[in-house]
Formats: sequence, structure tokens, C-alpha cells
Amino acid sequence: MKSLYLIIDLATLCCPLFLSFDKNVNYIKSWKSSILAALIISIPFIIWDVIFTQHGFWGFNHDYITGIYIFNLPIEEILFFIIVPFACTFIYECCKTFMKSYQFTKFNRVFTFLIPIYALTLTFLDDVGYYTLLSIVSSSIVLFWMMKNPQYRYIPIAFVFVLIPFFIVNGILTGGFTESPVVWYSEVQKVDYRIFTIPMEDILYNFALIVSNILVFEFIKKRLAK
Repeated sequence: MKSLYLIIDLATLCCPLFLSFDKNVNYIKSWKSSILAALIISIPFIIWDVIFTQHGFWGFNHDYITGIYIFNLPIEEILFFIIVPFACTFIYECCKTFMKSYQFTKFNRVFTFLIPIYALTLTFLDDVGYYTLLSIVSSSIVLFWMMKNPQYRYIPIAFVFVLIPFFIVNGILTGGFTESPVVWYSEVQKVDYRIFTIPMEDILYNFALIVSNILVFEFIKKRLAK
């Protein structure tokens, strides 16, 4: 199915799009900040993507993409960096709205401990490839950034909720429900172990993408409110 990746993108967009008008979360008022944040954060990740694709660290199955390219990347991949952060920021906003009574102090301490432990574990599992290395470095930078931000209270719990659609979407993209993966990875540039069909590094990659986007979203939202 040539449009499979595009369908995944659009399906990811549907939920936050239609629920944006909920009177409690009222996410529609944050669309501008969310889209601006996604556009800003997409820049380094698209550059990363272009370089890795050019060097064969990962690539895309032509059976599942429309064939339209921007910067030598499928248009679906470009949309991924806008739609997924937009959808995940909606989850973050829901956590802020419906979990106001929770402090998450102990939870956040455990969370900020587990991320580096997970990253360290990858280095012991197998030889470290470029994808492994950059995932560890980028997630470490974002983790430090998050911990220094006074507004990070709801980010860890939001990320845990993000993991639910993450496993579904990435499971499809990495071949969990298709004959071959939509996105393939060079086994030389990652550890051999996977979570189902998902490379273990994807957890850290996703953390770096989503959390950095939320931090920029909060910064832009605050500036626009002045």
C-alpha cells in the first residue's frame, strides 16, 4: 500500500485535531505555539534524518510511501516531525489539565534516573553504532535541559502516556504488522536487540524529539502570552 506511511501520519493527527475543541483542554488555543515548536525542533531532526538516510543508516520502503520527496526524504517523514510532536504536545496538555492535583515528585525522580540507566544499558548490550551514540547524546542533553526547566513537572508522566501510541505507530513502521518494515535500519548502526520490532534506541530518540518539543512549546506559549 503506497499510502501506508501517509495514513499513519494522518491517523496520528486525527485524535488531537478533533479533541482540540474540548472545553477542558482547549488545545486549539495552543495550536500556534505547538506548530511553531514542532517546526523549530524538526530542523535538527530532519538534518539528522537526511544525513543518516544518505549514509544508509536507515531508509524507507518504496512499497509504503507515495514517492514525493523533500530534502531527499519522503514527504511522510517530513510530516512525521510536525504531526507527532503536535499530537504528543496534546497529550502533555491533557496531563496538565487533568492531573493538577498530583505533584509527581517521586515519580519524576525515578523517571530522571531511569532514562540514563536505559541509555547506559544500551552501551553494554552490543557494539555502539552511530544511531545508538547520537540517541544517547541527544536524549542526555534534552534530559538535562528538562531537569533545569521549572515547568517540567508534567513532562515525565506525559512521556509515559506517549509511549502507548509510540509502540503502536513505531510498531507499524518497523514491520510489526506488515510483511516488511516501512522504515528499515542498518543493524551495524544500532544494537541488535529490539522491543518487539522497534529498535531500542527509538525510545531515546522519541524522548529527545518529544521532550525538546514540549520545552520549546512552553517557551513560545509563555512569550506569546505577554
